[in-house]
Amino acid sequence: MTAHVLRAPRRVSITIPYRIDQELVQRSDEQGRSLSDLAAYLLESALLEDPGSRGPAQR
Repeated sequence: MTAHVLRAPRRVSITIPYRIDQELVQRSDEQGRSLSDLAAYLLESALLEDPGSRGPAQR
């Protein structure tokens, strides 16, 4: 029997400057999406933009 690995989304908590928070809230409102969804999209986009600059954990 093969073990199946469930790759569920992971919840994280970060601290961001007030100005960034306000920009994220405004953009999420304009796009009609949740703040969480927008943040996840932006993080994923940033990582995919430059796949060669991975941290030590990926080497």
